Amino acid sequence: MTVSKQDGRSTWRFYKLARSVFSGFTLLYLLAVLLVMTPFIQTHVLYAHHIDFWWNNKFDHPEHHGLAPGKTVNLKLQSADNTTLGAWFIFADSIHRQQPFPPPSRTDFALSAAQNISDALHTRPTILFLHGNTGTRALPLRTVVYTALTGRLDANILAIDYRGFGDSQGHPSVQGVGMDARAGWDYLKSQGAKDEDVLIVGHSLGTAIAGLLAAELGREGIRPRGTVLMSPFSSVRTLIDQYYLFGFLPLLKPVSMIPLAPRLVTWSLVHRFDTLTLVPDIKSSVLIVHADDDVDIPSTHASTLFEAFLEPHLPAHPTPPPNPFSHEKWDNFTSQESQRIHARQEIVKTIEVDGFGLYEEMNQDGRKVALLKTEKGGHDIGRVEGVQDAIGRMFGFH
Repeated sequence: MTVSKQDGRSTWRFYKLARSVFSGFTLLYLLAVLLVMTPFIQTHVLYAHHIDFWWNNKFDHPEHHGLAPGKTVNLKLQSADNTTLGAWFIFADSIHRQQPFPPPSRTDFALSAAQNISDALHTRPTILFLHGNTGTRALPLRTVVYTALTGRLDANILAIDYRGFGDSQGHPSVQGVGMDARAGWDYLKSQGAKDEDVLIVGHSLGTAIAGLLAAELGREGIRPRGTVLMSPFSSVRTLIDQYYLFGFLPLLKPVSMIPLAPRLVTWSLVHRFDTLTLVPDIKSSVLIVHADDDVDIPSTHASTLFEAFLEPHLPAHPTPPPNPFSHEKWDNFTSQESQRIHARQEIVKTIEVDGFGLYEEMNQDGRKVALLKTEKGGHDIGRVEGVQDAIGRMFGFH
């Protein structure tokens, strides 16, 4: 059988096209990796603080974003470095229902806000809400959570926009947003809130910021009502390692096969959020919540954090023997593994709710640490009623 010149040319054109396509994808991949290593790109991808599809710039009119008239006070807070931050204080439903309707004029409402907020802090527990990246405190995905928590839990909420977000000044950084979270805590304290009446709730990026605040308070011997981490990541470095472009292309796995490349990526990180390293300093009760169908952050991050809280209460991890043919050493290793598994079963209470998810809880050192992994809920898991109920039950809002 002979191959015609025309068939040969067609085959050559096909291989040339395939090589061009492969080269193009390779260049795009290398460009994506280089962009990830660029500080400017890192900042704008991680925080996405300039992305606001809804143009939520009327913060002095919370009613425009679905909140009831007279329920929300628009505030300006000062961070430790004198950065001005925008924030909302949203009254618990039981308190809001006691206010007159229609509410007083905006000027009169603002003048009486300080006293009203102080009274609310003495009447109902308060949630310091630390939102994720992209958008502002007025994003519709967030206002529905405020409505649920002020109603279902009858809690007050202080929602802040970090520096660079919304109407807040400055540019975000790890140290900066940590100070912003502390500014929210300090404001509540200045208005008369007790430590045990303030629950810190973070979502997504906000979990890393909540971890910074909870760890700082823990080092100072301050115990808030608790800390809730919704859709958390254990560290930015791990998150990048597991990130998939377009949902299916691993970003850094090919790079990890190049000698010293992983170290170069780690060196290039400018926003090194690492909640895992903060676990020993967090002394409050903690609820970690994640959905198994979260396509933005794998739920394995939540499991990693829970196991880190659990680790000090378990026997040490046994080391596999180097000699696979040593039956005595392998028997000893297997025995130690069994002891560790048994110890975990003794410490951790496990409840499986059919169709909803799995709840694990340990009660040690005078506090609770729990993990709730739901079957559904996606990344914005705060909208799930079962999650709201879990928060209410664990931290005594009901």
